[in-house]
Amino acid sequence: MKVINIFALVAIIFSIFSNHSLADSKDFELYVMGFGSCLTEKREQPIWSAIKEENLKEFFFMGDNVYGDNKETGALDDMIVAYALQKEKLPKWLNNINVNAIWDDHDYGKNDGGKEYVYKTQSQTLFLDFWKVPENDPRRSRKGIYFSQVRDINNLKVNLIGLDTRYHRSALGQEDKPYSAVEDLSKTMLGKVQWDWLISELSKKSNLNIIVSSIQVIPTNHGFEKWGNFPHERDKLLKLIENSNTPTIIISGDRHKAGLYKKGNLIELTSSSLNKPLPNYISKIWDLISKETDAYLTGKMFYPENYGTVSFNKNGKILIELKDINGEAINSIELKL
Repeated sequence: MKVINIFALVAIIFSIFSNHSLADSKDFELYVMGFGSCLTEKREQPIWSAIKEENLKEFFFMGDNVYGDNKETGALDDMIVAYALQKEKLPKWLNNINVNAIWDDHDYGKNDGGKEYVYKTQSQTLFLDFWKVPENDPRRSRKGIYFSQVRDINNLKVNLIGLDTRYHRSALGQEDKPYSAVEDLSKTMLGKVQWDWLISELSKKSNLNIIVSSIQVIPTNHGFEKWGNFPHERDKLLKLIENSNTPTIIISGDRHKAGLYKKGNLIELTSSSLNKPLPNYISKIWDLISKETDAYLTGKMFYPENYGTVSFNKNGKILIELKDINGEAINSIELKL
């Protein structure tokens, strides 16, 4: 009798664990997007080992994907060399997943540059060729590299929107840092055509919008490039997102430091840099001097190499994570749609 009971108990336990395992594999089957910025071709790129372990479905390069800008003339000779070097450095497994990219200043061609950059059309061609953008893609015929793609992920319709914060952007208003907010309402971040396009994109029916901006949107408490340099443009974007009535995540780069921000229901993940962090002594001095924070920052700024992920599971849960060079989570926020 005791033997029968023991066998019965073992069978019950086995059944419980078997069913639990099956439920887990079904409920938590992930679709993972990776995001990163500031990747110099002049250094080694060890962070790809951790990123590979994420089993990504896609990766989004958010700008400064090479450092080819010529600070003296703006000519593109250095950019051509930078792309050639980067082609050899990027891991081959990226060829097996979806890869998207927008640019920031160092792969645009001019440090902190905007619409005044004289080689921007030629730079756009180099960019589109490097990222193998098809000849029939709208980016081949438009001014600027902004784009959108719709994803069907675990029964969710996700609109992935990449912005161009360089090609049409007005002058910042100051010669050098720290940059401050301008009062001139005629200054623009995106230009009229791109703004009209973005308004149309955010009016589309979707379960989630992911907006990728090379520079930060929510943060305001620093003197570097950000949407807050043109407060009227930042307000316009935030109101447009709010009026869309669609859950939205913003992903940004540029800063050579990382953080998670939350303004109301709006979340921004800043991930920077993949392999070009601030030197330790600079980050320590900067942290002592500025103690950079922000009213919307959750947790602390993170200075070493990092990348971001957005993971979707079968239950409609979305996990936004900032991760270090070893793939360890630094900070995270969870959404439920």
